[in-house]
Amino acid sequence: DDFFQGVEKYPYKAVSRALEIIPRTLIQNCGANVIKQLTVLRAKHHQQADQFSWGIDGETGQIVDMHQFGIWEPIAVKMQ
Repeated sequence: DDFFQGVEKYPYKAVSRALEIIPRTLIQNCGANVIKQLTVLRAKHHQQADQFSWGIDGETGQIVDMHQFGIWEPIAVKMQ
């Protein structure tokens, strides 16, 4: 959270808020507690920076390791 200082951090915060709509929508559609699940997801990403495969199970709304579900996103997609 403190990696960028001053005005440099605002574009990154804006993008992160925009991208958060994806897990938020999945959680809402599953009927799970949005605030609780988003807080857990943020905590997992923050605490385990080297393990970035946490996501939302689209059927239950629970936080899961997407690699266990066989869902992989190549780095080439993120680099575009």
